Amino acid sequence: MTRNEARIEETAERVVGRAVIEAMRRSGKAREMAKKLVGEEIDMDRDYNIPTADVMDTEEELVVIINLPGTEKEKIDLRATEDSLFVEAPSTGREGKYLRQERPAVMKRTLKLPVEIKPEQVKARYENGVLEVRLPKLVVQIKQKVMIE
Repeated sequence: MTRNEARIEETAERVVGRAVIEAMRRSGKAREMAKKLVGEEIDMDRDYNIPTADVMDTEEELVVIINLPGTEKEKIDLRATEDSLFVEAPSTGREGKYLRQERPAVMKRTLKLPVEIKPEQVKARYENGVLEVRLPKLVVQIKQKVMIE
């Protein structure tokens, strides 16, 4: 997935929401309206199993919390670059005949980061279906108190 495609997906999800994306799959008019809102074409064939994520900014690092229920730690694919974070995680399915299945088989997300980070120093922890990723900032700008004369 290219950086532009990831940006389009995140923008579409944020701006128009999951319900509108489903409507766009079924309606040409809804697709045109979304295209006007987002400014670009959205891939209607894509499976929108995007895990929810929080991004927090501290002075020295970004902290990303991603919900990945039903995933085994060993199967999580987590990659970081200077300006993005990618996660892909299959959920553990159960044997049997499903009458209804809403939990995704695979969850994927690419996050464009607001600042550059040091990918070689990224640390992650997974517990109870929640992945916490700590991304040290490339440039830390600590505000210096200035005395006024």
